[in-house]
Amino acid sequence: MAENLAQEIREHESMAKNIVAEAKSKAAEILAEAQAETERSMKSVRQLCHRQLRESIAGAEKEAEAKAAEITQKGQSDAKVFYEQKKGSVQGVADWLVREVIGTYGIRRDD
Repeated sequence: MAENLAQEIREHESMAKNIVAEAKSKAAEILAEAQAETERSMKSVRQLCHRQLRESIAGAEKEAEAKAAEITQKGQSDAKVFYEQKKGSVQGVADWLVREVIGTYGIRRDD
């Protein structure tokens, strides 16, 4: 009976070792799957963030181009108004400048 009991204990110890080995193997498998899933998830999140960044930059560029066009158009309009306001005085300034140059240097004709 003691021999049977010792044999039974050895069998149970052997079964326990097998169970522990299987558990370690299964744990390693689960860990590997979890790490692979983590890597896939991180890659997916990186791609999503990169895509969102590109979209955000594209949106900002469109907004900047629209604002630049608006500023350019306003500048052209302001320049046109300024030109229209000042073009009448150009003839008077030109006449004054001619009188000053002629008065200072006289009229020369190079023939």
